[in-house]
Amino acid sequence: MMPERQTENPDGYCIIKERMTQALRYFKQSTEHHVLAQVWAPVKIGDRCVLTTSGQPFALDPHSNGLHQYRMISLTYTFPVDGESDVALGLPARVFRQKLPEWTPNVQYYSSSEYSRLNHALNYNVRGTLALPVFEHSGQSCVGVLELITTSQKINYAPEMDKICKALEAVNLRSSAIFDHSNTQVLKEGHQNALAEILEILTLTCETYKLPMAQTWVPCRHGGGMGKSSTSSDGICMSTTDVAFYVIDAHMWGFREACTEHHLLKGQGVAGRAFESQNSCFCNDITQFCKAEYPLVHYARMFGLTSCVSFCLQSIHTGKDDYIYIIELFLPTSITDSRDQETLLKSLLATMKQRFQSLKLASEKEFEEEERSMEIIVDSRL
Repeated sequence: MMPERQTENPDGYCIIKERMTQALRYFKQSTEHHVLAQVWAPVKIGDRCVLTTSGQPFALDPHSNGLHQYRMISLTYTFPVDGESDVALGLPARVFRQKLPEWTPNVQYYSSSEYSRLNHALNYNVRGTLALPVFEHSGQSCVGVLELITTSQKINYAPEMDKICKALEAVNLRSSAIFDHSNTQVLKEGHQNALAEILEILTLTCETYKLPMAQTWVPCRHGGGMGKSSTSSDGICMSTTDVAFYVIDAHMWGFREACTEHHLLKGQGVAGRAFESQNSCFCNDITQFCKAEYPLVHYARMFGLTSCVSFCLQSIHTGKDDYIYIIELFLPTSITDSRDQETLLKSLLATMKQRFQSLKLASEKEFEEEERSMEIIVDSRL
C-alpha cells in the first residue's frame, strides 16, 4: 500500500488532531455510557483521498472487549471520499461528503452496501451509532468525522449530540447543531387554528380505526441541524409539529420521539413523497426503503411499522398562500391484505371529508378523485 499523508496542511491538521484528542477527553468525562468514540480523518493514499481512523484519536470503555475488538477492525478500513457517487460510501464517508450527521438505533438495520462493517458489527454486538461531521469553528470544510458506537439500541441521541457539540466547542471546533423546531418551522397566521383542527381529525381517525399513531409534518427552513440527510435546493424540509399528533399504542412513543429528532426532505418517505407532489401517497411496507430514501426506516423496522399513508392539506386559516400540512397515518400492523388496506383508505378519506371545516386537500381535487390519483408504492425497492 502507498504511504498515507494528510490531505492538506499537515501542520494545521496536527493542531486539529490535538484539539480532537482533547475534545474526546472532555466527552468521556461527561458520559457514563459504554461507548467507543473514534475520529475518521482524510488522508492521501497514492492519488486517492480516503478516510481512516488509523493513527487518529479515540476514546474507549476499557471494560468492553467487544468495542475494543471493533476498534481494531475499524483500523483496517478506509473509505474513499473523492468519487462522484455517494452509493456504498460507508457511514463515515457519507457524513464527510454530505457534511451532515447520520445515526441509527442499530447498525444491524443497514444493508452491507450501506455499512461495510456489518458482519463485524454482528460479531461484536455493535448497535447504536452516531456519526458527526467536524468543522473548524469558522470554516465550512469538513476536517473529519467523529463516530460514536455503542452496544445497545438507542432511540434518542440528543443528549450525546449535545455533549459532543459542547466538547468540540471547548476546543474551537464544531459540528451540526440540533434543530430547535420552534425557531425553524415556517409559521403563518392561523397556523395554530389549522393544527387544532388537524389534531381533532387525527384523534378521531386513530380512535375509530385503531391506528397506532398519526402525526403532522410542516415545512421548515434548512438550518444545518440534526437529522437532515441532504440539502434541498429551496432550503425547505419538514419537521413534525408537537401540536397535531396522536399516539394510541404506547409502544410507538419511541418512534414518535425519533421523528422529533429528524427532518424529511421532499421525496423522503411517504410524507416526503406527498410533500413533493402535493398529492396523497400510500406505501404498503415502509421498511423496504433504504435509509437515504427514508431516514426513519431503521426506527420503523425497530417498532414494527409497515403500512403508511400521507395526505397533503391546506387551510383557509393560513390565507391564500401555499402553506401545507402533511398528515401521516400508520395503519394497524394486523391489516396486511391489500383489499383490506384499500377499504381502510377509503374509510379514512370519507371520515376526513365529513370532518373538514377549514381544511382542504392541497391538490384541490374532490375526495373521490384524490382516491383514484393516490400514489401507491407497493414495493419501494422497485
